Amino acid sequence: MKSYYDTGLLLKLYTNERDSEIVRNFVVRRREALVFTPMHHAECVSALRLKCFRGEASEEEVAGALRDIESDVATGVLRAAPVDWDAAWLRCRILSDAHAATTGCRTLDALHVACALLLGADQLMTGDGRQASLARKAGLRVVNPLN
Repeated sequence: MKSYYDTGLLLKLYTNERDSEIVRNFVVRRREALVFTPMHHAECVSALRLKCFRGEASEEEVAGALRDIESDVATGVLRAAPVDWDAAWLRCRILSDAHAATTGCRTLDALHVACALLLGADQLMTGDGRQASLARKAGLRVVNPLN
């Protein structure tokens, strides 16, 4: 089974947020490399820097988390996955057109689901209800490690 993790869950691996320990234990039990796209990377950097801005993390904590992400990319814990971005955006638009009015999914939700599909995932790991609803409609099995 090939899994695709939403960025919100991936971030919990590198920060001490509510439910971080639950997500870490879930990932360790599964013993699989985690697909990591350039979008995941950009979202992680942005979210971590926002933690500094909001006073939720120190510069040192953020720098450490970013180093850990880079290390996990280098060692293959996070498996860099090339994405055909033209195809991803097209699939995103198709998914949004078909399902945004009924699921409430946002653009990045649809883009993550599109990437999961294009990368051959059969399941999406997410704690986001709207993204989960869209993923199910797109034919993906949804797993919420927080349940």
